[in-house]
Amino acid sequence: MLFTELILAIMKAVNRQRTISSPYHLIKGKKSGQTIQDIGYFGLYPYFGVLPKLDKKAYDGAVQSLFLQGYLLANDQVVDLSEKALDLDIEASPLNGWKYRGNENLFFSRLSLIVQTFSHFSQQANVFDPIVSNEEIQSWVKIYLNRIRFRDLTVAQRFKEELVITLTDTAVSETHKMIVMERLSGLGLSGMTWQQIAASKNLSVMDVQLMAVETLHGWMAVIERSKPPLLTGLMEGIIQQSSLTESAQRTEKLFERGFSLEQIASLRQLKSSTIEDHFVELAMNDPYFNYAPFVDAALFEAIIAESRRQKTKRLREIKEHLPEASYFQIRLALAIREEQG
Repeated sequence: MLFTELILAIMKAVNRQRTISSPYHLIKGKKSGQTIQDIGYFGLYPYFGVLPKLDKKAYDGAVQSLFLQGYLLANDQVVDLSEKALDLDIEASPLNGWKYRGNENLFFSRLSLIVQTFSHFSQQANVFDPIVSNEEIQSWVKIYLNRIRFRDLTVAQRFKEELVITLTDTAVSETHKMIVMERLSGLGLSGMTWQQIAASKNLSVMDVQLMAVETLHGWMAVIERSKPPLLTGLMEGIIQQSSLTESAQRTEKLFERGFSLEQIASLRQLKSSTIEDHFVELAMNDPYFNYAPFVDAALFEAIIAESRRQKTKRLREIKEHLPEASYFQIRLALAIREEQG
């Protein structure tokens, strides 16, 4: 997936319902109530936080190119796609941003240092400058390597075999795989920079960075599924144990103890609107979330019906026809999973 295709994939989901900057916040992984609820509203889980260091100028430049290519129509208010964009087929991607939350970088840092260590020790070069400077990762890798008895050459061979087999089974292009491999370093071989890889493949830096994330997400999924003995160890602490943000988890615990929204806001010294964001997040992620304390069944059904009638999830348009519903109630109703409603 190219960077402009990522933007278009998000825009196709939110067409005429969100602003032109909404994909930018999603790609960076902004944890605002608006961004998190949009993930649930529009099924944008794969794209959350896949490029947390995304520069706004780079994003704006890509958007401008989409205008020039005729994919976007001029509209000061919302994303407005042309027929050309709506008809465009974008290939499925292994991206799983909501699940991994940027931890593909931790996985790759561990892998990079392990590969570098194997490369040096297998050729009796026992002293080297670690490619990863983070001391916490260095400490983790030392423990891992000692646990697997890395000085045994057969262990290094098995590690390489697992690496090759799982990466081969990862459903991305050879170009994708080469981008990741070219970032690795070994004895007498330095990993290439993003700029060098981009130039060698006639792609933009954003393209190769996104393709690297796709590869790592797909690769980690293969490792999770096939459970190779050595590589599985690298997945320690990678997968989020809860789909909720940490702050929403704290609100959830207080709610389970019987505290009301207002009491939780007071106890946590947060605005009520922030706690409302947490409840929307809870509703989005919990198929058994009890919305009854916040919105009665009749109003809930009315909100869902109005959303379907107008074919929109824009709060203002729904509220115009249901003035008795608060914005929080509308957001909550739209966040409830369809199978529950």
